Amino acid sequence: MSDNSDTSNGGNSGQFVRHAVYWYTDGSIVVRVDPTTIYKIHLSMLTRLSEVMGSILTIPESGGKAPDDPTREGTKHYPLLLPGTCVEEFDDFLHWLYRTEWEPLGRNDIEKERICTHLLKLSDMWQIRPGKTYAISVLENMDLPASRRLELAGRFTIADWVKPAVKKILNKNLGSLTDHDIRAMGWKVYSILVKAKEMLDAETRRTAFVPPAMTKDPAWECKEHSSCLSVWSKLWFDKIGRELLHADRPIQLNEIAGKVLKDDTLKHARLSESCRIDMVNQCFDMTFADDGIITACAEAIVKYHADLL
Repeated sequence: MSDNSDTSNGGNSGQFVRHAVYWYTDGSIVVRVDPTTIYKIHLSMLTRLSEVMGSILTIPESGGKAPDDPTREGTKHYPLLLPGTCVEEFDDFLHWLYRTEWEPLGRNDIEKERICTHLLKLSDMWQIRPGKTYAISVLENMDLPASRRLELAGRFTIADWVKPAVKKILNKNLGSLTDHDIRAMGWKVYSILVKAKEMLDAETRRTAFVPPAMTKDPAWECKEHSSCLSVWSKLWFDKIGRELLHADRPIQLNEIAGKVLKDDTLKHARLSESCRIDMVNQCFDMTFADDGIITACAEAIVKYHADLL
């Protein structure tokens, strides 16, 4: 239960303001994160989360002062300072710490993202594994832009987020990234993405103009194989190549086989039955360098993030 009144006198208490929510009468330690706002919270709830918190919040004996001595550090007169954070961040951390299971984390997605971001920061700083695990699980189920997810992955060492975010970014035009997105990710990360995008675009252009080769030794059923090859080459660029190179809504390389199966023009093209079957099989057997490029890009970004630690 909170008690926000302050009728005490003496010591340094006059310069402090009790937090409106996180001041518990049965709290065991008083802390502050800015010059004026103080919190009375439960020491055991914090120290059980991590050894680091236990070390930070260990109250020195200070010359043998008794636990109820008003001049002892960790009291309302001499609150223990928690460096490296601010009121908003610490409030969000305590909201997670004290919330009940059925209480919503935030009133909307913007608030929820803010709370989780602050929880990630303090959990990283204080090595609170449950806090980081919880924040990641909430953010994973939110519809965050890939650039934002990549930014958070770098700030808080979430390697599992990098490749999916990289794939989403590279499947779009890099021009859709704002200056804020680029600054948040970092120019080094952006330069890695640019190089990977150039390689992907080159692979796409090559695929658009060069159809997969049909069997060099056609089945005996095909009596006009040279004609089939000519039809196949033209069909490939008209129906697949143009789609790959579409300025606004290009198909992805892994969508080619499905496109071939669904397109009626390809189904009814002037191809022998053996060559038609061969055409479909070749499309399903095609391999591309795109996944390797995306994987290499993600690995380079993860390494860069690790080097910053």
